Amino acid sequence: MEAYYDECKKDGLLINGKKVISFFKVMIVETFLQVLCFPPKFARSVSHLIDREVYLEDSCGRRWMTTVCNYNGSFAIRQGWDKFSAEHDLKVGEFLLFHYVPDDRHFIVQIFGTSGCEKINFSSDIGKGKQYERTYQEITTKEESQSGKLFVHKIF
Repeated sequence: MEAYYDECKKDGLLINGKKVISFFKVMIVETFLQVLCFPPKFARSVSHLIDREVYLEDSCGRRWMTTVCNYNGSFAIRQGWDKFSAEHDLKVGEFLLFHYVPDDRHFIVQIFGTSGCEKINFSSDIGKGKQYERTYQEITTKEESQSGKLFVHKIF
C-alpha cells in the first residue's frame, strides 16, 4: 500500500506552501449529486481516511464537513457531499479538481464550469458552508492576489 501512496504523491504539488496529492472528476451522470467516488489509484493512497471526517474547502475558503466511506466497494464521500454539490450548483459536464492536504486532512476543491473557466461565484445560496480561517500560510504575489487564483507549484 505504501508503494501506491509513494507513486501518487511523487508528482505532488505545493499549494499555498502545503504538499498535496490531487485527482479530478468530471461530473458525468446525475449520481454525482449524492456521492463522489475516488479514483481507485487515489483511493489506495488515502485508505486511512475511511470512516473519517474530512473537510471540503471551496475557492472562497468555505468548508463543508464530509465523511469518507466505502460505497459499493469504492472509497467515496457520501455524507455531506449532497450539501456541497447543491450549494455549488454542480451540473453535468463540470470538472472538479481535488487537492488533498494531508497535514490538515481536507480537500481544496476547484470547480470549473462547462465554459472551461473556474467558478468562483456561486449562484445558489452558499451561505451555509462555514467560513474558516485558513490553517496554512498563503504565499501569493500581487498578481495572484488580484486575480483570485490558487497558487500552485509543481515539485520536481
